[in-house]
Amino acid sequence: MSGYDDQRMKDLADRLVAMSPEPPPFPEEVTVTQPRVSRSSPVLMFAGAAVIVLVLAAIPLLLFRGGGSVEPIGSTTTSPVATTEGSEPSVTSTVAPTTTVPGETTSTIAPQNLQGVIIFLTQTPENSFGGNPALVPFFTHLVAAPDDSVEEVALRTLTNPSLAPPAGFDSHVPAGVEVVSVNSDTEGVRVVDMNQAFLGGSGSGLLGDFTMLNQLIYTATDEELYPQVLFTVGGEPVTQFGTDGLDISEPLDRETFIDQLNSVILTSAVSGSGSEPLVITGLANVFEAAVSLQLVDLEDNVVYEDFTTATCGTGCWGSFSFHIEDFDFESTPVTAKVFWHSPEDGEPADVITVPVTWGDEAGWDLLP
Repeated sequence: MSGYDDQRMKDLADRLVAMSPEPPPFPEEVTVTQPRVSRSSPVLMFAGAAVIVLVLAAIPLLLFRGGGSVEPIGSTTTSPVATTEGSEPSVTSTVAPTTTVPGETTSTIAPQNLQGVIIFLTQTPENSFGGNPALVPFFTHLVAAPDDSVEEVALRTLTNPSLAPPAGFDSHVPAGVEVVSVNSDTEGVRVVDMNQAFLGGSGSGLLGDFTMLNQLIYTATDEELYPQVLFTVGGEPVTQFGTDGLDISEPLDRETFIDQLNSVILTSAVSGSGSEPLVITGLANVFEAAVSLQLVDLEDNVVYEDFTTATCGTGCWGSFSFHIEDFDFESTPVTAKVFWHSPEDGEPADVITVPVTWGDEAGWDLLP
């Protein structure tokens, strides 16, 4: 082999040596002569990261169970209160109880059962020809038991010893008279059982007894379903009532003792609201069936007047009604006067005077 070939072989061997990797060092040399670069495998890196995430997630849970105040870390599903964008936060258990003041009624208490009822009171009319009292209905709202009928609530109100009629009105039902039960199962006849005190009547004579009965009859009956009422005591019909021992063992209606009343009586409460006309209805037995109406202000000035004709008159009873439109009741407090004109001198006779209640849904406050 020539010298040229020897040189080429040497160069090739050097190049091969330069291209080959270094042999791994001995363990002794790693610790003493050369620092080692650690390269973690991807699996170990992923496992380590997972452990860190789990630890971080466990910290707020441990603190929460231990009563800590650190806010939860992570997604919104860990928050105890959910909110909607643009809305108020929902109520949590940290909100104060529904009743924060002793004795204060809150929305958690069931509302009271209110009944709207009409009871009939009496008034001594002005310029009375016969001297008989007039009947006037009053509307009120009262607390009632869920099973009480409207008629039972009305009758118990009329016989309540705490009944406080408005000024200028009265009741001939004496204290001590009570309603025991009201049975409306009988078709057309409402049966009202009274206590023993009922048998004594009004205690003010025969006219007072008639007036007491008329108040109870008109309060207990209506023109459609129950036009009649039967009064009993201990479940038995009454054969001896009041001063003269009246026999009322048969059903009574609104016409039974009507002749012992004023020649003009009212059958609807003088109240209204909104844009509807004020309607005043009643019964009259007056000359030529002519019934008049006036509205007077607080200074007794007549601000509105009208007249109508009852369905019967001059010896018979007829019904009448007034429809009052285009009058501003809200800004002008008024009193309604219903009467008839005497044929002798043209003056108002048997005048009923009732304040107009407007926009008051609760009605009159008849019980303290």
